[in-house]
Parts: sequence; structure tokens; C-alpha cells
Amino acid sequence: MKLAVHKEAAIRLPVAKMKKLFEVLTDEEADPDSSSNINVIFTSDRKIRSLNRTYRSIDRATDVLSFNIDDQTVPDGVFGEIYISTATARKQAASYGGSLGEEILRLLCHGLLHLFGYNHQAPRQEKRMKVREEYYLNNIYGLR
Repeated sequence: MKLAVHKEAAIRLPVAKMKKLFEVLTDEEADPDSSSNINVIFTSDRKIRSLNRTYRSIDRATDVLSFNIDDQTVPDGVFGEIYISTATARKQAASYGGSLGEEILRLLCHGLLHLFGYNHQAPRQEKRMKVREEYYLNNIYGLR
């Protein structure tokens, strides 16, 4: 799998750490024969609110949205896209007492797990997803 990062909003990204997280997570979660791409788009609250309204019928900004597009086995296809609101990430980092870089990694991890079928609709599913998030973030970076 390949990671493509797109910035629609100004932000300084922890690119090396993002690539490492992507590599480790996709090595464990993705089909080993996949040559698909995953696009990560850093965008505004306005854009993510519009996407949230259109695709989830929720008329408010959110931190991260993930969309599966192609099957991961489609050669050079786009397996999915992850949209991260830079404004919301900044607010959350400040409120959690962490750095913006740490919050970006947390949101990237969360978005990737959604692409690989994890969700948090029910308490059991939420716990399973949280365990995987902590596994990747703690083991790679010591983050919680």
C-alpha cells in the first residue's frame, strides 16, 4: 500500500512518523498483495462539515472521516481516503494537553482503522478499535 498526503489547509505535519505508523499498521491490517493507495487529506472545518453533512447527515464539523473507495486488491486503485480537519485537530490537541503532531498521528491511526473495518458503533466494537489504536500508538510512539 502507498500513502499520499494532500494539504488543503496549512499545517506542519510529522511526515516521518506518519509514514512509519502507516507502514506498521498496513503491514498488519492490509492484504499483503495490495498495491492500492490511501489518500490523506488535511482540510478545513468547513470542508469536513460539508462531507459529514453529505455522507453522514450530520451537520457539524468532525475531526476525521474515512471513506473506502476500491477493494484493496485493485492494482494501483484507491483503497480509501481519510479527511482530517486541521482546525479541529488543533483544538483537540490543546484540550487533551498534547501536541498537534500527536493528535495528527492519533487521527491518522483512527482513520486507517476505519478503512480496515474497525468501527465504534457499539461498545464492544468501540473497545476493540480503541485497543488497536492504543496498540499502534503506544508501541510505535509511546502515545496514549
